[in-house]
Amino acid sequence: MNKKWMTLGILITIVPLLITSCDKRMMFVGSSTKSKLSASYKLFTGTEEKKIKLKSGETLSMDYNSKVEKGELSMKLYGPDNEVLKELGTNESGTEKVEADKDGKYRIEVKGEDTKGSFEVAFKVE
Repeated sequence: MNKKWMTLGILITIVPLLITSCDKRMMFVGSSTKSKLSASYKLFTGTEEKKIKLKSGETLSMDYNSKVEKGELSMKLYGPDNEVLKELGTNESGTEKVEADKDGKYRIEVKGEDTKGSFEVAFKVE
């Protein structure tokens, strides 16, 4: 009977640790405002995202900048149907404009994999 409770106690302790170990952040300083998503970090594995409501015909303008010292970083814009509309370059800066072809929630997603560096995406609806 004691072995049963001990096993259950170990599972209750280990399972949450395994689930949360997918996201790694060390010395992560991030900011998410109405019009910007940014972070600087020593280690980042995980996802940061920002959802933006757009109407058909509106244009989303994105100014971006990223620095990757190690690991991998991707920055993408997804449409309401979860299709990739634009991939922003890493280790560079630039401006991208995307016109919404339909109403809905668009999503900027920044995904890191054992990366060190920084990113910033500032956006506005025109």
